[in-house]
Amino acid sequence: MKKTVSVIGLGNRGTEYMGFLKYFHRSKVEIYALCDKRQQALDDIAPKYGVPKERQFLSPDVFFAHGVLSDALIIATQDASHYEITKQAILTGYKYILLEKPVSGVRAEYTELRDLALAHGVLLVICHVLRYSNYYSKIKEIIQSGELGDIVSINHTENVGYFHFAHSFVRGNWRSEAESTPSILAKCCHDIDLIAWFMDAPCVSVSSVGSLKFFRKENAPAGAAPTCMGGCKAKKDCPYDAQRLYLTDPFYKAKFIKFMKRTLTGKTHNKKSDVEAAVKNGDYGRCVFFCDNDVCDNQFVTMTFQSGATAVLEMNGFSDKMFRECHIVGTKGELVGYGTKLKKHIFGGKTSNVKTSKLHLSGHVEGDIRLIAGFVKLICGETTDLTNITTIEATVVSHDIALAAEQSRKHGGAPVLLESE
Repeated sequence: MKKTVSVIGLGNRGTEYMGFLKYFHRSKVEIYALCDKRQQALDDIAPKYGVPKERQFLSPDVFFAHGVLSDALIIATQDASHYEITKQAILTGYKYILLEKPVSGVRAEYTELRDLALAHGVLLVICHVLRYSNYYSKIKEIIQSGELGDIVSINHTENVGYFHFAHSFVRGNWRSEAESTPSILAKCCHDIDLIAWFMDAPCVSVSSVGSLKFFRKENAPAGAAPTCMGGCKAKKDCPYDAQRLYLTDPFYKAKFIKFMKRTLTGKTHNKKSDVEAAVKNGDYGRCVFFCDNDVCDNQFVTMTFQSGATAVLEMNGFSDKMFRECHIVGTKGELVGYGTKLKKHIFGGKTSNVKTSKLHLSGHVEGDIRLIAGFVKLICGETTDLTNITTIEATVVSHDIALAAEQSRKHGGAPVLLESE
């Protein structure tokens, strides 16, 4: 008999996971119930998965009032809602929950969820998808093999991409710390999770500097207007011109955000006029210098671990492409990672290119696919091995570091000491 999965939150991430379940695991699981605050989302998505009207819900409260509807639950709503919805899910009786990151920007909330999950026997898995990719799994394997000796330092950079940062953290849903979380948590909890995973030792001290340097009204060029299609006289030379990014850039030049039409309009099926109206009148058509954003566009985080090793994480929103760089230094050798390429240097020995995957998929896709495959194995009882599963316990570690970084940044970079629980 197939296992059943319900989904709360039918945005990009929730529907992506549903697609993976349908196309890769349809023999084992089925989508059973859906919940989203937007009727349009339910009307567009539910028919694709054969979910009847009686199992479609417009609020989590009504969804949970029906008790436990399925074997597992995916929660892919906006960050600020994660705590309340996940708490309801645990108390309702769901035993397998997959939760989009970050869990919460409030320590008392994510530690409470950890404690509740433990008390109720719930497997609460957080979507730190990078751990699941072949690329980062291979890095972990090499570290564990001892080839590099003891880890001395990790230097890791998250190059967000100028267009992606503008889309998500200036114009989009993660632009406000109060409505979401700090950008170092929202965007880089993946990266902090990786660093903590690689180090495999408690982090004892964090310091950080960073700012909202560029996306401010005082940096607006002469002739700029509040909206890109509202008479802006600076748009010809502006890389952030929304009309070009979302509408007119040709295929060979277009960034991925051009194809996120549903994000702009809220509808799955869009005409050109729908997208034009959204850019002209909506949030994604606003000038990046006249938005209500307040999260950092650049930040450095320095971490010291109990082993004596150190790590530095850089987040910047100004790269031409989206990619990560990682330099791991050990006492016997080093790894240099750039994008999806990985090179190993053994001191006094040989240098080699490390094969990580035959197929390099863009963005998080490979990690997403493997995360869902792992979750399916867990709910189907095919494995009980949680060794490298990103449970809530692992997430507490990375979230603690991210919040300590924000605390340090807001106090001029003063070190913040972390205590082991």
